[in-house]
Amino acid sequence: MTQPQVMIVDDAEDNRLVLSSLLESHYQITEAASGEECLQLLSSSQPDLILLDISMPGISGYDTCVSIRKNPQTASLPIIFVSAKDSPEERLEGFEAGANDYITKPIDGQTLLDKVQHYIRLSIDKKDALNQSREAMNVAMEAMTSSSELGQIIQFVKEVQSISKAPSLAAAVMTVASQFGLNSSVLITGPKPVLMGCSNDSLESRLMEKFREAEQRITHLGVRTVIRSSPVILLIKNMPAGDEARYGRLKDHLAVLADIAADRAKSILADAMMEEQRVQFLKEVIALAELNIDKTSKEIQDYSDTVTKTMSNMLSELEGMLFSLGLDDDQEKKLMALANSTTDKLEETSQRTLELDAKLSNILEALYELMENQNH
Repeated sequence: MTQPQVMIVDDAEDNRLVLSSLLESHYQITEAASGEECLQLLSSSQPDLILLDISMPGISGYDTCVSIRKNPQTASLPIIFVSAKDSPEERLEGFEAGANDYITKPIDGQTLLDKVQHYIRLSIDKKDALNQSREAMNVAMEAMTSSSELGQIIQFVKEVQSISKAPSLAAAVMTVASQFGLNSSVLITGPKPVLMGCSNDSLESRLMEKFREAEQRITHLGVRTVIRSSPVILLIKNMPAGDEARYGRLKDHLAVLADIAADRAKSILADAMMEEQRVQFLKEVIALAELNIDKTSKEIQDYSDTVTKTMSNMLSELEGMLFSLGLDDDQEKKLMALANSTTDKLEETSQRTLELDAKLSNILEALYELMENQNH
């Protein structure tokens, strides 16, 4: 079996050597010394994952990531930033550029291997699902005739790629079954199973649950037929058992329908898993930002309090000293003017620190808003 391919993009040869030495026993390695070289290589071949440095001559890692995401041919490639930059703002910029994850230097070998393995597995699963979907559609299209039943499946094939949510996919499968005059229920298994056409505690639900790990693809139970094409389980409740010809024809149609739906469901589940990882990445950025901003806000407040106290003490001491220095009125006025000018500058500095504190809070609010939008 061909090893998955990882592209390492870093202008520093020693950094590429470190990453390559950690991964070469498990993966094929392709190297690029700049963002431009990375994009050029991607035009002819695609890896299963990209490890991307941020600070490089020419176009930065951020801009390289944005370019990759804008290209439909490479938009879904997993990208992990590898950088010494670790501030919340830099992590957020990486997330906004389209990265799936972020690893900081110096590299922890096990963390690198775990993350690379995780995202490559998701990438390969998605590619397999897409390939299987194309193969299933090709087989379906070749087998189709001009009959109305086959025409409905053809229409399903045309529309299924635009479906992006598991509940919508289950509803579309039930719609086709309904057009065949059949009463159905659908279960799409996964981290968050989707059940449609019956209640969770119903006999139909319990029946489909029994077939989650079954080996048989099609099971006939009188007028009921269960078709399993993981992760989709389709239950037909009123198969025409008395009409042998129609029964056999519908069984074949439903098997094709279940296969096409299953391939799309795998792709949807892979997308959902990658999106969940992106959300988790954003949560980590927010947590780090909260910690650093809270620490900085406390330091700003302490500094502001110190400036205020220092100004107050200085003015009090100066007023007390004026009486003992024996200065004339003009000298006292000049000295007080200098003190007041210095006080004004300190107050201005204190005000700027408060404005900086407000800006830090605005950064955190922006992160919360981004997280809210991501959840919707």
